[in-house]
Amino acid sequence: MKKLIVLATLAALPAAAMADVVISGNLAVGIVNTKTSGTGSVTTEDRTSGEIKFAGKEDLGNGLKSIWQIATKVNLADSKDESAAEENAWGTRESFVGLQGDFGTVKLGNIYNMPTSGALAVFEDLSATFDSVIYDQGTRVNNTIAYVSPSIAGFTATAQHSFGKSKDAEEAKEHAQTLGLAYEGEGFAVSYDGRYSEQASDKTAKLHELNASASFDALTVLVGAARNTDDDGRRNGYGISATYAMGNITPKIGFWKEGDLKTKNDTVNDGHKAFALGAEYALSKRTRAGAQISKVNYDADGVPSLRRAMVYLGTKF
Repeated sequence: MKKLIVLATLAALPAAAMADVVISGNLAVGIVNTKTSGTGSVTTEDRTSGEIKFAGKEDLGNGLKSIWQIATKVNLADSKDESAAEENAWGTRESFVGLQGDFGTVKLGNIYNMPTSGALAVFEDLSATFDSVIYDQGTRVNNTIAYVSPSIAGFTATAQHSFGKSKDAEEAKEHAQTLGLAYEGEGFAVSYDGRYSEQASDKTAKLHELNASASFDALTVLVGAARNTDDDGRRNGYGISATYAMGNITPKIGFWKEGDLKTKNDTVNDGHKAFALGAEYALSKRTRAGAQISKVNYDADGVPSLRRAMVYLGTKF
């Protein structure tokens, strides 16, 4: 009887209230073995991907639409831990309301700060860039307003401003401004992201990231570079990733080199080189399984290398 009442209630709702709402998600868990050279290894079960997303739109007429999205991180491996419960809080991923029309798109909310960054991260998790302190792979910033231009001959531009996370007048706010430029052609794409931020510690930082990709039938090659400059100094990095689709199997490789921190008076020997190798098998259009291994070799003498190996299973809906 209760089921019938619920169904009858849903059926009575206005059609517009339930139209154009899309529910999607991506869930995956991996078994990860981590080893620091000179010590024993540790095996854990970790979330590799996890997100549930609700998105919708409403036609306002004259080519104008209202849009919204609520995305939440999902940690299937450790959902009852106190820290994981905070991560799984509602709307922790890109969540916003906005307007869309011939002029482009305006969004307000918790938004990806560098919209076209992270292209080198082609692995399920632990790409060659996973230990980078400068290469942005999807930072989300709250209290942000973003404008995305319409695509003109393959070119798009994104401008964003973050008002900072603090609403307390006694606390210093963290402001950030981001500019993204992208071009997508037939079989290739190139993008630039630049961010200027004023941090609560009275420090300023400038991050520039450039990515490009090219597809040659089954082979896709991606190259990227980043430069970060702040009050501590300047650091550069660059890398390459590639994937090759062979039926249901897709081998993947990656490399990233991060330079030393260069200050006004010295150079700190704290750079590293990272490598990643793996393969993914498509069990269906939505379900995947894979294995990968990543290793970081640090430049400084006496700093042990770090190796991580993983097998995983995931699905999308």
